[in-house]
Parts: sequence; structure tokens; C-alpha cells
Amino acid sequence: MSFTIVETWYLTDEAAAQATRTMQLIDDALGDNAHHHPGWNGHATFLQDRDDPRVVTWVYPWRSAEDHADLLKSEEALVKPLIAEYCTRPREVRYAVELPVEVDHDHH
Repeated sequence: MSFTIVETWYLTDEAAAQATRTMQLIDDALGDNAHHHPGWNGHATFLQDRDDPRVVTWVYPWRSAEDHADLLKSEEALVKPLIAEYCTRPREVRYAVELPVEVDHDHH
């Protein structure tokens, strides 16, 4: 079963004003480590909150919670300076599983 990781970053005002650039810098710093991990299962989607642009959420698939915990441990040293420079607080990481809800309805 594939997991979906929901990772929320809390940017400073300055970082949020350049959110695409900021997220690219963070992704560049973390990407190789993640892409070479055996738990990697696909690229992330980056979502900036419409009402609070300082909140950016990454959503991406991963093979298992255990593999992802291993990734988080391996990137601790990489993440600390990024959070110190671009964020107001540590990122939050949640795990989600997709529900098999039928969405192919004709409501007309």
C-alpha cells in the first residue's frame, strides 16, 4: 500500500513572498536524498494556501511510514538550516491513505 505524505511548511513573510523560489531551494536541498531513498514513490505537488500564503503543503506518495521515518531521520541535518532561514517553525508531517470513494457519478 502506498502512503501519501502531507508535509506543511510555515514560511516567513519574506520566503512566502517568493514561495516558488523558496520551495525550489528547499526541494533542491532535499530532493537528491529523497529521490535516492528506496521508499521514494513519486514527485511532490506543492500547494500554497490561498488565505495564508505563508503556509505551503507538499503532498507526495511514499512506499511506507517506516521508509518515510527513515527518510526524515536521514534529512535532519539538511532540514535544520532551511527551517532556520525560511520558516517560522518546524514543518509538520502527516501520513494519509487514500479512501476508495467512488467519484465517477453523474449528478445531472
